[in-house]
Amino acid sequence: MPELTESVLEGKPMIRVQLCDDHQILRKGVRMLLENSGEFEIVCESSTGEQGYIDYHQFKPDVMLLDMSMPGEGGVGLLRRLLAKYPDAKVLVLSMYDDVAFPRRALDLGAKGYISKGVENFILIQATRKVAMGGHFVEPEIALKMALVKQHGDSPLNCLSVREFEVFRLLAEGEAVIRIAEILHLSPKTVGTHRTNIMAKLGFDNVAELTRLAIRHQVIEP
Repeated sequence: MPELTESVLEGKPMIRVQLCDDHQILRKGVRMLLENSGEFEIVCESSTGEQGYIDYHQFKPDVMLLDMSMPGEGGVGLLRRLLAKYPDAKVLVLSMYDDVAFPRRALDLGAKGYISKGVENFILIQATRKVAMGGHFVEPEIALKMALVKQHGDSPLNCLSVREFEVFRLLAEGEAVIRIAEILHLSPKTVGTHRTNIMAKLGFDNVAELTRLAIRHQVIEP
């Protein structure tokens, strides 16, 4: 693992960060914010889940900032694979989705924190620092939504397993069974079984209904 560099301002080891997001403009903005604080060093940038997995293995960052809606296997798939291989990996999800379906799924998979892309700069810095140091951080507004949903009724998506949730997202985005099998490294038969189970659990007959549900719960963009 590369040697920790030291902050010029404080003489302390800098927190090594991996940015995993498919939007270059967002990565640039987060890089500038974190580096200008004097606490962080961006060791790599990854634009897909598959590349994020490879880059983590190479750079072993102190914390990964992960977008949940990247192309391919997406953030959910990367989280599952990464934490199966590196159970001590510290991942802070930075997502445009603040509906409870995504944060609950991410935290259940082992993410250490979840914040939306609309947070103020100081919250992003605070969350990154806390997760890198081994703590947990959930944006207050998201934590409140999760508490209210738990109190007043769960999302229908909570009936899906982690793998079914991955397949659900890709089906809702219009991907074919064969393509989903390639993305998730599964057999078409297995994906077909998941598709059948998803439809049965949600009480749907077609993919159009899945898509509408995914949009309503902010799993995909309209």
